[in-house]
Amino acid sequence: MQYKKIWNKIIWMLLGYGLALLLPALVIQVLHLQGAGSINLEVALTALLTGLLIWIDRRTTREAGIPADKKITIGDWLVYGFTGLLLIYGAEILGTFLISALFGMPQTSQNTTQILKIIKSAPAFTIYAVILAPIMEELVFRKTLFGVGRQIINPIGAALISSLLFGLAHNDNRFLIIYSGIGLVLCWLYNRTGSIKVTMLAHALLNGITIALQLLILK
Repeated sequence: MQYKKIWNKIIWMLLGYGLALLLPALVIQVLHLQGAGSINLEVALTALLTGLLIWIDRRTTREAGIPADKKITIGDWLVYGFTGLLLIYGAEILGTFLISALFGMPQTSQNTTQILKIIKSAPAFTIYAVILAPIMEELVFRKTLFGVGRQIINPIGAALISSLLFGLAHNDNRFLIIYSGIGLVLCWLYNRTGSIKVTMLAHALLNGITIALQLLILK
């Protein structure tokens, strides 16, 4: 496999991800939209761009000669997905302990707080948080930066880099340890199962349960 084609996949995936993050916000700003309508449009545009990212992933995977993900039964998909969720909770507990020991008891994540605020004003944003974000982030951080990146550097290095970038992408440095820990668990899960659909499920479950519990608590 040529390194040029591997780098080509990485670059195209990052460009597609960046487009999915920036273009919807830019369109809303240009149109001077506000309120729930602007959020609904953002979700719709992001859904289209997520589809584009999936297409980019499939095409660049074929062009680079990268083996397809392993096929997995629905039963294994569910088992591994929920097992991954439990491991993520373990990483969160450990991360919270480390943050408390080093910096004092952490407050609520700004990232989570912002998402909840948006969902209250525009419930359609739940689709973004629970479905679209996990799909995009798993394709970019696990399948590409880790899965493809480990063919350039060693797997541990690829896992550390992708997990750190995953943590930084959430734009909440106080919880960087927790988000990076979650990233490492998802890298392990992808390496263990060979299926990005499993990590997408675990990620979606995490986001969905977190949002549901927070909304119930704040109700």
